[in-house]
Amino acid sequence: MREKRSVHGKPWWISLFFLCALAAGTNAGAQEAPRPASFYVDAALSKNPSISAMQERIRMKENAAIRAGALDDPKAWIGLTNVPVRSWSFREEDMTGKEIGLSQMFPFPGKLKTRTDIATREKEQTGHDLQEMRNMLRSEIKMAYAELTHVRKQTEDTRRSREILKDIVAISQEMYAVGKVTQADVHRGQLEFEKMRDMLLKLENREKVLSFRLNTLAALPPDDPVPELEHQQEFVHPFRAEDLVKSYKEDRPARKSMESRIRKAEASVEMAKLEFYPDFEVSASYMQRDAMPDGTSRQDMFSSMLLVNLPIWRKSKLEPAVREMTAEREMARRELENLDLETTNAIRRSLSTMENTGNIATLYRTTLIPHAETAFEVNLEAYRVGKIDFPMLLDSIMAVLSYRKGYHEMLGDQYMEKARLEAAVGRELN
Repeated sequence: MREKRSVHGKPWWISLFFLCALAAGTNAGAQEAPRPASFYVDAALSKNPSISAMQERIRMKENAAIRAGALDDPKAWIGLTNVPVRSWSFREEDMTGKEIGLSQMFPFPGKLKTRTDIATREKEQTGHDLQEMRNMLRSEIKMAYAELTHVRKQTEDTRRSREILKDIVAISQEMYAVGKVTQADVHRGQLEFEKMRDMLLKLENREKVLSFRLNTLAALPPDDPVPELEHQQEFVHPFRAEDLVKSYKEDRPARKSMESRIRKAEASVEMAKLEFYPDFEVSASYMQRDAMPDGTSRQDMFSSMLLVNLPIWRKSKLEPAVREMTAEREMARRELENLDLETTNAIRRSLSTMENTGNIATLYRTTLIPHAETAFEVNLEAYRVGKIDFPMLLDSIMAVLSYRKGYHEMLGDQYMEKARLEAAVGRELN
């Protein structure tokens, strides 16, 4: 009789514990304040070395833009002219003298301004690239955060289910001892118990990998422990595709960067056309002459010159340069059109995915999980009085676990898709 009570007494406690433990899973560890995703985002934006490198690149481009508007360095010279090698005298010949001079190169009007425009557009493009990098980093952190949050939930559910299964297997062994179940049922229970261990190991490894990734993205030591994260609930997005596409065209740094690249290419085309015109070099020199051998003084002399380069290699140099810059401009325009198409598609795909995963999560929470839990409770009672066999009871336990895991997978996917949508639009969506 004692053995019979132990066999038939546990299921009520198991059922109550199983259902309550799973239902209360989200409240576990509530005493410590959960760490929000913004903690990792802020750390990444302030410490990530890629961001710092890009900021240095912007400073480099700023100075390049200033330098592009400056003239070339002037040239100065000092020399001796027309010294007769027979006597090396400065008094023998009239044209012998000591000369000092200065020259400055002046580019054709418009070249300096165009060169500055090109450098300024490069600086603008780098600034937009930095903002795009920030957005992408924020999105990646949010995706890692969401996946880690829901992998932890799945791990908790699996761990609790495994504990319950352990007790049920123990019961089946007791029932086998009194001839209530077969040995095959006992083996089946032990096999499912070990399969859950396999499942748990994979989830724990995934949790560890995601913790490393979250810390690395935030420029934190990879081994830093990741405390409890904020609970993420289902949400219904209020976004319309047309509004998000409009927002993308106004806010997405990658698009602004592409526009700067097009403007830079247009300035480069203009610069290539200006190369058909010559640059100028102006020079001036002063020559001091000594007196004649008889003591008669000579006047000092002043000289000045205007030099121009001759851009004559039109077919082999100038025209190919114009075609090269024009092709670069057209390539940038086509890439912008492609970005618009891809982003529009990505926005609509993300909205559809978010809606779908949200609906499935709601189905799990409101219908599948409650029904599975009820079925488990009924099966447990039926098993207690011998109306169903052991495999059917196991199936009901696995069904509850499967639906709970599916629920958290859908929630994780919904939040990850929202992070992708924010990256596509170019701003946070709250």
